[in-house]
Amino acid sequence: MEATLSTFAATLFALLNPLGMLPVFIGYTDGLGAGVQRWLALLVTLTVLGLMIIFLLTGNNILHFFGITLDAFRMAGGIILLLIGIRIVNAVANQKSNASAAGGVGGDLGEAESVYRMIVVPFAMPLLVGPGVIANLILYAAEAKNSGSDTMFLGLLAVIIGVSLLTFLILLSARPLQRVLGEVGLSIVTRILGLLVAAIGMQFVVSGTTDTIVHVIAPAILHLH
Repeated sequence: MEATLSTFAATLFALLNPLGMLPVFIGYTDGLGAGVQRWLALLVTLTVLGLMIIFLLTGNNILHFFGITLDAFRMAGGIILLLIGIRIVNAVANQKSNASAAGGVGGDLGEAESVYRMIVVPFAMPLLVGPGVIANLILYAAEAKNSGSDTMFLGLLAVIIGVSLLTFLILLSARPLQRVLGEVGLSIVTRILGLLVAAIGMQFVVSGTTDTIVHVIAPAILHLH
C-alpha cells in the first residue's frame, strides 16, 4: 500500500504541476498586493483541495450521471486550455487581473475574492485540476474500493491534503519569484508558459479524439460491417 500511495502522490503532483502553473498565477496576480496574493493562493488551494476530494469520492458517478465520457471531458478541457494559452500569450490575462483588482473592495480578502471569482475557472480548473488529475483520482479511488481497504482510502485523502499544502506553499512563492524575474522576465516567462498551456490543450484534444476514434467510432463502424 505504501508503494501505491507513493506513486499516487508523485503522479498527482506531476499532473497538478503547480510549479509549471506558477507563472500563470503570477500573470493573473501581477500588480496585486502581497496580502491579496496570499489570500488568493489560499482560496485557490482550498478550491483545488475541495475539487480533488469531490472527484475522489464521486468523480466516476458524476461523469456517469451526466453521460460524459472521460475522453469528452478531456477534449472539452483541452479546448478551454487552448483558448487560455492563446489569451495568456496575448497578455489578456494580466489585463483581466488588473481590471478585477481595481474593482476589489473590503480590504485584502475582499479584493482577493473579487479576483478569485474571475480566475477560479480556468486556473483552479482545468489548469490545475484537469482531466489528467480527475482520471488519476478516479482510477485510484476505484483501486481503493476494489481492495476493500479503508486505510488505503484514508491514505489517498492524506496524500491529497499533503499535495494541496505543497501547492499552497508554491503559490506563496509567486511574489519572491516576481521580484527576481522583474517585469520583462515575468512577461517572457508568462508568454512562454501560455504557449505551453496551449500545446497541452491541443494534446488533450488530440488524445481525447484519438481514444474516441479507437474505442468508440472504429468499433461501431466494424460492427456495422
